[in-house]
Amino acid sequence: MKKNNWKLILLTHLLTYSLTHYLYSDMEKTAEEKAAIRYTTAAKSKKEKIDFYISMGDERLLRGEYSYAIDYYNEAKTLKKKNPNVLLRLGEAYRLADMKDESIGACNIALKYGSNDIRIFLCLGIVYRAKYLYEKAEEFYRKAAEIEKNNTMALTGLADIYSEQGKYPQAIELYKKVLLISPTDEVKLKLAMLSILADYNEDVKQYDTEMSTSKILNGYSNLKKNPDNALSDFISADEYFFRTVAYLLKKDMQNAKKSLDILINRKEESLSKKLSIVLIKHIK
Repeated sequence: MKKNNWKLILLTHLLTYSLTHYLYSDMEKTAEEKAAIRYTTAAKSKKEKIDFYISMGDERLLRGEYSYAIDYYNEAKTLKKKNPNVLLRLGEAYRLADMKDESIGACNIALKYGSNDIRIFLCLGIVYRAKYLYEKAEEFYRKAAEIEKNNTMALTGLADIYSEQGKYPQAIELYKKVLLISPTDEVKLKLAMLSILADYNEDVKQYDTEMSTSKILNGYSNLKKNPDNALSDFISADEYFFRTVAYLLKKDMQNAKKSLDILINRKEESLSKKLSIVLIKHIK
């Protein structure tokens, strides 16, 4: 036996013991919790038990403990299978746990039993979009928007679908509605980006914010028509690569090289640095 083998054997035993102890403790806690719940609910009516399991599920859902939330909602569902309120919560818990098909199944059963809660339509819209089933996602986002016409989740969901499909004018119109309801910098940034993609470059400036990304978008829209204005935006955004492009358009090779040198000498291996290494070889 090699002299260090005893260390490996000891380490293996320690790891095995620790894992076994951890799993046993976890199982023990789960068993204790279930026993406590059985004791708590023993004297309750059926309705009280359902309400109890829903409240426990809600608490776990808020804490991000999705598997526990699913267990509690399923306990409530066992007591009353045709409860849309429980099925809605179950569908949302499955969605958050990234169990897409289970989420769709629970939400569809809730709809079957007569639920018209906007949260079900939003949940289905989100899940179908995540599965790239845009037609189905659009259908449910539209139903949500019919229930509540100014619902930003429904409008944003639809806008994002159109954006991903390359339908930029439709996406812009929806984001304009969202901007009226929620005038945040994030919404303005989306509109600026979509305006560039749709070649609405004149519209970009009106969505200006103090965010550095917004400055980059403004600079990008100015590159061809006014490189000097583009440079101003890129300088405030500390964006050396786009600054280089603006200098190249102005045929200012000296400053273009300076900007590339700054990127190349940075420690982080960013995409801008890699592109700069390639680009500087072609600048005379």
